[in-house]
Amino acid sequence: MVPHLARPPVRLSGAVVAFVVLSATGGLRAQPAARVPAPAVPPAPPPRLFAGYSQPAIPPAACRFVSAGEVDCQMPGMIVGRYVIEAAGASTAQAAGAAQALQIVVGDQVCGVGRDTEPWSSGSRTFRFDCAVTLLSDQPVAVRVLYADEKAVKDPKGPAVKIEALSWNGVLGALPFAPKQ
Repeated sequence: MVPHLARPPVRLSGAVVAFVVLSATGGLRAQPAARVPAPAVPPAPPPRLFAGYSQPAIPPAACRFVSAGEVDCQMPGMIVGRYVIEAAGASTAQAAGAAQALQIVVGDQVCGVGRDTEPWSSGSRTFRFDCAVTLLSDQPVAVRVLYADEKAVKDPKGPAVKIEALSWNGVLGALPFAPKQ
């Protein structure tokens, strides 16, 4: 386990949204659900209610290297819309049991921690973790991607980050819950 990103293990690849299911032991486990479709054309705009706001493309230049374990991005103010944040961290194993983890933080919200649950003992490996967000902000929004590994050496370029706009689907929220039985 990567000690400074201690959260329940989650492995997601591609632009995958997860349903969180309570296990019998009270822990959380992620189960793959439907892929978030990548837009083939420019995304459908938000509704007129958000006049004055925009859903701009976020270029790679919006992100800056901090260290081999961190990249920070800045999304502009007056932003509204759905985005997928794609993060990838690469490391080269130095011993058996090497492990990787990625965390994505949007504003002050932890989107999640993804852990590569299959340790390896040699060679390089890239681990990917994605986050889908819906934003509405007058102020700029910070995105922070943290990458940690254990028994491995990080790629000195740091994690790769891509932020892509998704079409507006009109849904403002959906949360699973178990009603009282």
